[in-house]
Amino acid sequence: MSPCGQARRHTSRGAMAVLAWKFPRTRLPVGASALCVVVLCWLYIFPVYRLPNEKEIVQGVLQQGTAWRRNQTAARVFRKQMEDCCDPAHLFAMTKMNSPMGKSMWYDGEFLYSFTIDNSTYSLFPQATPFQLPLKKCAVVGNGGILKKSDCGRQIDEANFVMRCNLPPLSSEYTKDVGSKSHLVTANPSIIRQRFQNLLWSRKTFVDHMKVYNHSYIYMPAFSMKTGTEPSLRVYYTLSDVGANQTVLFANPNFLRSIGKFWKSRGIHAKRLSTGLFLTLVK
Repeated sequence: MSPCGQARRHTSRGAMAVLAWKFPRTRLPVGASALCVVVLCWLYIFPVYRLPNEKEIVQGVLQQGTAWRRNQTAARVFRKQMEDCCDPAHLFAMTKMNSPMGKSMWYDGEFLYSFTIDNSTYSLFPQATPFQLPLKKCAVVGNGGILKKSDCGRQIDEANFVMRCNLPPLSSEYTKDVGSKSHLVTANPSIIRQRFQNLLWSRKTFVDHMKVYNHSYIYMPAFSMKTGTEPSLRVYYTLSDVGANQTVLFANPNFLRSIGKFWKSRGIHAKRLSTGLFLTLVK
């Protein structure tokens, strides 16, 4: 090799050495490298698929529904398990029969707070659960928008008893998809706080909103969390003061606690059951 070539070679090596000294190569920890390999292998074996949108989910459920057959034996077994564990026919709502005067009860969602049934509270309860459980043909309708453009309204209204979640809108624009009938509507205290300012300044707005539910029962977890008691009682007094058609029922905290234990024993460890799942169990 000529002297010029050797000089260029040495110069190149020197430049690389300087760059390596200025910009040293970073080595990944062994654990990080292994994690990258695992992730790449996972993506190769289980490629990422696009999640279906809401309309596709509805269509898929409706298409499969034609092939479903009721398992009467399994339904009877499950109902018996529910009755033995939770007794929904008698404990679904607080009544004068299951919540007598002077009884002390614990909030089901809190460990430090209890309350005692006094005269002012006792007078708010019906004598017994006002409808017969289990229900024969019941529809549980959620409020997540998944029924939009489903045309399920007529089928929902064919049910003898319709339960709806979380004060949903029932104006004419939704009737085709969700129906118009309602017999029981749930209302979380958080909705009363957020949408109706705890009924401190918007009682008329709330009363007008409730008219669409006709003679429905309004089911509220007044004694699930201590913070939910006051807004729930305000709902009761507001509807009572204006002579509204709706009747407020308060969820029995012992019943809510039993439902939670029932599902935890079957591997469902969510902190709180969804309203839809809860109502489906009740029916």
